[in-house]
Amino acid sequence: MAIHLRLQQLIDTLDISVLEFARQLGEHRGEKVYHILHGRLKPRYDTLEKILMAYPQVNGDWLMRGEGMMFKVMNSPSAAITTEERLRNVEFLLFQLNERVALLQQTNDQLLAELKGLGRGEWGAEHGSSK
Repeated sequence: MAIHLRLQQLIDTLDISVLEFARQLGEHRGEKVYHILHGRLKPRYDTLEKILMAYPQVNGDWLMRGEGMMFKVMNSPSAAITTEERLRNVEFLLFQLNERVALLQQTNDQLLAELKGLGRGEWGAEHGSSK
């Protein structure tokens, strides 16, 4: 089974929308995931890593190669999610949130500068308007 079909099967099994799945991976919109699901893009390593971080119960061998079961057997010692793994997951999500905050702050600063320019009449001068 092709990887895009496995991803669709995972989303269906998790009973979530493609957009919700994409957001769990830190994507604002589901566009990249939609392209992967339709076979237009192959998932990059970082995308696969984000999936395994967001859903630690998913078997990496199944996800990448189609080998084994979709989910880890939770009674095996190697499959149990340790506190350290959970901490890494939280740290990863915190890192993603901090990146988003920085990007939003940058956008906010740019918009504020544009608004200040509008208040000084710069927009009208740049666009040939006269007051």
